Amino acid sequence: MGKIVGNIFIFFILCATTFLNARVTMELSTEHGAHDQVFIGQPFTVDVVIEDVYGSVQAPEIKGFEGLVAKRTGISTMVINGKSTIRYSYQVHIDKLGSYLLGPAIVHHQRQEFVSNQLRVTVVKDPGIAAQKNKNSTGTEAKAFLRLMINPETVVVGQKISCAVRFYYQDSSISLRNIGIPELSGFDVKDLSKLETGVAEIDGAEYRYAQWRWDMYPTKPGEFIIPAYNADYDIPSKDNNHLLGGFFMLLNSRVVDHKRVYSNAATIKVLPLPYCNGDVHAVGSFERFSATIKPGIAKEGEGMVLVLEIEGSGNLEAIAMPKLHIPDALKYYDSNSTIITPQHSDELPKKRFEFIVQGMKSGIYEIPEQQFTYFDVERHAYTTLRTSPLAVSIMPGITSMKKDTSSTISAHSEQEQESDDIAEINVVGQWYPVDQRQPLHWWVFQVLFLLPCLYVGYPIMLEKCIVLTGNAARLTRRRVFKQAHKKIDQAIQRNDDTCLYAIFIELFQQLNCTFSEGQFAQWNDFFERITHAAYAKSDARNTSELCRMAKEWLKHLEKTL
Repeated sequence: MGKIVGNIFIFFILCATTFLNARVTMELSTEHGAHDQVFIGQPFTVDVVIEDVYGSVQAPEIKGFEGLVAKRTGISTMVINGKSTIRYSYQVHIDKLGSYLLGPAIVHHQRQEFVSNQLRVTVVKDPGIAAQKNKNSTGTEAKAFLRLMINPETVVVGQKISCAVRFYYQDSSISLRNIGIPELSGFDVKDLSKLETGVAEIDGAEYRYAQWRWDMYPTKPGEFIIPAYNADYDIPSKDNNHLLGGFFMLLNSRVVDHKRVYSNAATIKVLPLPYCNGDVHAVGSFERFSATIKPGIAKEGEGMVLVLEIEGSGNLEAIAMPKLHIPDALKYYDSNSTIITPQHSDELPKKRFEFIVQGMKSGIYEIPEQQFTYFDVERHAYTTLRTSPLAVSIMPGITSMKKDTSSTISAHSEQEQESDDIAEINVVGQWYPVDQRQPLHWWVFQVLFLLPCLYVGYPIMLEKCIVLTGNAARLTRRRVFKQAHKKIDQAIQRNDDTCLYAIFIELFQQLNCTFSEGQFAQWNDFFERITHAAYAKSDARNTSELCRMAKEWLKHLEKTL
């Protein structure tokens, strides 16, 4: 008993010693090799290493990650002599310049708390192309790098920002695999353009490049950091043999080196729009605002199509359907909106709005000018575009004619017209009401309904009647002869007498056939001929004559039985 207690005591002593010897450390690594300096917007790696523990350990709590973009990217465990070394990896990027304190990392394990060291990191601007060239230990020029281009860097809310990411390279054997795009909040980002390629000279060296363009529009004011983009590419290894490289490419993935480069980050300052006493429809540069209506003459309640078109440069997708200002005798509702892309280089894109307009009362009316107010980014001032007034003529419709016939109906119609914002489009104008068709009489409907039923059910009912009346044998004989006639007709069409024997054998199996003494001799002669035709392979017989005789014998049997 004492030995067992001693072993338990030693076990607890070992566990306590193990916990006391556990260590937690934080490590920082970057693409450019620095351990205390990172580039703005470019991700770096923070590892939390937990050493000399037994069993699994929960993820650490890391101070200083608040407000930063950090996510866990992996976990690895190594066990030696029962002791575990656990490494938690995090990818972090910081979007503002300055000095930051990361850590400590706190680990809770077996009711004990372990605290790591802290990391002091300084966020600086991108060092540029020259620094990337200097990283090469051989002194040669950089093989590839990535650049993010933003124009302009100071805008107002809703103003277009032209962006491009360009991958520069000199070695033609480089293969670009992927462009990593960071998440951008606070911007309405449009789709990427098609791939563009070209050649550019930088610091006296010629580079090829692959480029993508896009536009984005800020949706709120403030200062934003566009994080660094990354590019993954493959480059052949230096020890790749040109003669055997194609063969070993299939066997050895180390023939190709996988590389990643990061672009510079960009800072964008977004200013709020100046105060405007009215509605602001867009931000950009617009040239024309027009209005048309077709037809110009319509009846009461008849639909007319009013079209507004705005032409210019801006975030056309974000322009909302404008509110029309029209006389009270006219009512309208929204139809649809479309964006018209330019067909030629000297044209600007357009956005078209369509409305359905109805005249509620006859007369001649004028649709006043419509206004479109936008913030002009070139003049830094608000500008209002106006359309030309439109004249429409509303003619009396069917509704007005009915109003004149009865004062009671007129008063009731006026109440309904005041309560409805928009008249029903299918009661007046080109879509006039028509008299309803008279319904079919009930007996005509029943007859038409029963005809298909009679057509389908007649054969079944006929068969049932024959069975109930005791004529089942007659029905069977009728079916047997009908089937035999069909088979002999098919034999005549094929000019084939070999099947006649089987047809008559099947017929006699189903019917009880008897012959007179005079008929029996004739039948034996016919039966021998069809038996010979079925089993003797001879082409000397007259097939058509034998088939004709079979038809005559079948008719004779059908009459006598």
